[in-house]
Amino acid sequence: MPPIDELTILVPVDISVADPPGLDIIDHLEPLEVVLLGYFPVPDQAEPALIKDEYEDEAESRLVAIAEGRPDLTEVLVFTHDREATIDRVADQYGCDAVLAPGAVTDIGRVLVPIRGDVNLDRIISVTARLIEASDATVTLFHSVSADADESYGEFLLRGATERLEEFGIDEDRVDWELSEGGNPSQEIIDLGNEFDIVVLGESEPSLVDRIIGDVLSRIVDDLESPALIVRDTE
Repeated sequence: MPPIDELTILVPVDISVADPPGLDIIDHLEPLEVVLLGYFPVPDQAEPALIKDEYEDEAESRLVAIAEGRPDLTEVLVFTHDREATIDRVADQYGCDAVLAPGAVTDIGRVLVPIRGDVNLDRIISVTARLIEASDATVTLFHSVSADADESYGEFLLRGATERLEEFGIDEDRVDWELSEGGNPSQEIIDLGNEFDIVVLGESEPSLVDRIIGDVLSRIVDDLESPALIVRDTE
């Protein structure tokens, strides 16, 4: 898979809260294309149209405040019963390559890319290459060997991913890799990820076909303090 020419990232934000999370990371993603999704959760027993009538002006004001000074953002406001389904739909509608879970960061200098297998790997590496091309960041590829897995397979994955990044023109001095035998990949990703400025994760679990952010990724993303970029598997 060649490098992605125009990387488009979806940034979902709960616009129902008075103080949405800081989104300074958006400024560090330029010149990437950013679709800002302001979603307003609607309780199951409520009609979205009624909630929209009551809160639309307030929600639009918050969305505009986030987008202020960022004229290249595409803004989308949705009142929804189902956050995950809305993220999936808008990501499809705007052809987004990845979904960003925001977090506190002042710069993108170090990028962690956990490699869990070969599913969606080409796209993860392609998105990573495009991301670090737009910055001076270095990237660490990481694989944790499960208790019943072959360590040599993890090394094979990491060496292959390193070579692919170099084929995309990323200097070898900006890429390293780490192989762990800790046996608890999810917890290791969380622990290590909090030492980095952003974590690139793949939508690679079979159960995630219908959801970009499923149970496994949700647990990791929720426990990460760093922003997480979830690369979509669109094949």
